[in-house]
Amino acid sequence: MNVGEIKNYLRIDHTLDDTLINSLYQAGQEYIKNAIDVTADVESFAKYKLFERAALLLTAHWYENRLASVQTGGGSTNIPYGVTPLIQQLRGQYYYDKEREANDNQPVE
Repeated sequence: MNVGEIKNYLRIDHTLDDTLINSLYQAGQEYIKNAIDVTADVESFAKYKLFERAALLLTAHWYENRLASVQTGGGSTNIPYGVTPLIQQLRGQYYYDKEREANDNQPVE
């Protein structure tokens, strides 16, 4: 996904924050990848639409909330609602595909 597409999602029509937006999107991708499998490559998740959606949600959240925030009632949160269920769905699909690929590569006896 390019910066123009991300900015369209964020409804931003100026170029002042292009570098920041790109950086936030890449950080979002890395965050999601690490939540699923730290040994994987970000490119491994390119085929999953949920990966792009979760990265966009994180990018939007981090762009709109650039200062640290504290949730009342104790504890802090940096992940918007909806990202965790997407990560869980991605984790399931990723490991299902990985296991299926491993089984497909097994020699036939």
